[in-house]
Amino acid sequence: MNYNGLKSTQSGRTLNLMKLKKTLAGLIIFLFSLQGFEGQAFASGGCESGETTICTIEMWLAHAQKKKNKELRKYLKSNSLKVLRHTIQYWKPLGGHPPTNIAIGSGLAVKDAQFAIDLALKYNDKIDGLIFQSLNPPNYVAIATSAWDDKSETKISPEQLEKLRDPSLTTEAFHKLYRDLTGEAGVVPAFY
Repeated sequence: MNYNGLKSTQSGRTLNLMKLKKTLAGLIIFLFSLQGFEGQAFASGGCESGETTICTIEMWLAHAQKKKNKELRKYLKSNSLKVLRHTIQYWKPLGGHPPTNIAIGSGLAVKDAQFAIDLALKYNDKIDGLIFQSLNPPNYVAIATSAWDDKSETKISPEQLEKLRDPSLTTEAFHKLYRDLTGEAGVVPAFY
C-alpha cells in the first residue's frame, strides 16, 4: 500500500469516528431531555447551598418595585437563594406591567416551587401563565419572563393556580399537575 492509500484509509476512519461521536452526543442529549420532560428530575438537589432545590432564580418586576430591591435581595438570601446582580431586573418606568407568568423547573421540591409562586404573587401581583417545563433547566425559576414566545406559555385560571398552591401536594403530584395544566403530560418532545 502506498502512502496516499494509507492516508485515505486513515481519514475515512477519522470521519467515521467523528460521525459516531456526534451520534452518541445527540443520543445522550435526547435521553436527558426525555428525563427532564417527563419530570423524572424531581427534587434533584444539586444546588450549592443544599438547602433549596432552586439553583437559579430570575425575576423581572415592575419599576415601582425597585424601591424594595434591598429588601427583596435580603429576603431571597435569607431563603438560601443565590442572588446575583442580574437576579432581579426592573422594567422601564413607562414599560407597563411585566408579564404575569412563571417558569418552574421539573427538579424543584414542592415547597420551593410553591415558595416561587408566593414570591411571584407578592412582587408581581398575579400569575396567569405557566411556561412549559421542558424549556427550562430542572432547578430553575423565572418570574415574569419575556424570554419565550406565546406558544411556550399556557394561560391558567386563579382556580388552577390555587391547585398548584395546595399544601397537601407532593413534589411528584405538583409537577404532574403543572405538566397537565401546560398540556405537556404525555407529549414526547421533538428532537432537533
